[in-house]
Amino acid sequence: MTLLPTVDRRDLLKLGGAAAIAILTPVGIARAAPAGSAESTIVIADPRYYNSLMFGESLRQHGAKHLTLASDRAALWSQAIKPRLRSGLRYLAGLTLESDLFVLERLAQGSGMRISYVGFHDWRRPQDSAHTLSGSITLDPIASALIKGKEHWAGNLGQALTLIKESHQAEERLNLKCAMKVGRGPRFFVSWLMRWTT
Repeated sequence: MTLLPTVDRRDLLKLGGAAAIAILTPVGIARAAPAGSAESTIVIADPRYYNSLMFGESLRQHGAKHLTLASDRAALWSQAIKPRLRSGLRYLAGLTLESDLFVLERLAQGSGMRISYVGFHDWRRPQDSAHTLSGSITLDPIASALIKGKEHWAGNLGQALTLIKESHQAEERLNLKCAMKVGRGPRFFVSWLMRWTT
């Protein structure tokens, strides 16, 4: 038996808004009540890739601020992300190329950032996709989203990140294989979640 969290008036209003949006949401994008952490989250989506956009949209629907990955990563960091650190930014998430995560990690150094989650998603083998998930968060919802996701895996993955909890345990690691469609675009993505504690 699963115990449901208590819901206050603000959560109830958010749930009503989410229900209204859910009516207009395309089939395949997860429909759940917004998680509290999404309001203090920025999600970065690469406009070149459909899966990155679906990931970003699923988090945006749960209250995250949506930013487009610009060609000038340093300007994106200094003008759109870093100023929000003083006003309550707690999470930065994305589904990007590995090189984009590398650049953003370097830009965030010294800001109190900690990587809470990284998932490598690899379609380079013809028969299936391989996923390596690691982090200090509970990985089961992410694994379930990937296994059930099929062609809507990116939206389901974004929605799963809105539901995660920091585990405060040693880093977990999961390896899984799924029959999934990546569609057009790169054959290797990385999903990630950075966290600030102050």
